Amino acid sequence: MTDRLTLARALEEGGIARDAAEHIATEILDAIHDNVATKADVAVVRTEVAAVRTELKAEIHAVRSELGAVRTELKAEIQAVRSELKADIAAVGAEIALVEYRMMTRLGGAIAAAVGIILAAIRYLPHS
Repeated sequence: MTDRLTLARALEEGGIARDAAEHIATEILDAIHDNVATKADVAVVRTEVAAVRTELKAEIHAVRSELGAVRTELKAEIQAVRSELKADIAAVGAEIALVEYRMMTRLGGAIAAAVGIILAAIRYLPHS
């Protein structure tokens, strides 16, 4: 029943008068003409959906590739920061060791001076 005449004949065979059947068939087809999808419409939509799917898959692949590149770049930057931190920590450790050496040297000098003063004081104290 794809055309008006076929529909009108079916209505006429159902017991509706020919003029009335043609009028009803015309009204029905006019009402559904722009509201019913044809096989060609469905085929076009399927083709468009397939194209969109293909495009989305390509976009998803591109985004995944970009994420992989960003991940690799971030890993390299993190490694560089770790290396810098290790170098900085080693430098701080060396500075602490130098400060410790200087403090021990000064403390040793101060102790030696104090011992010298005490020994000198003992030597020059009157003996009783």
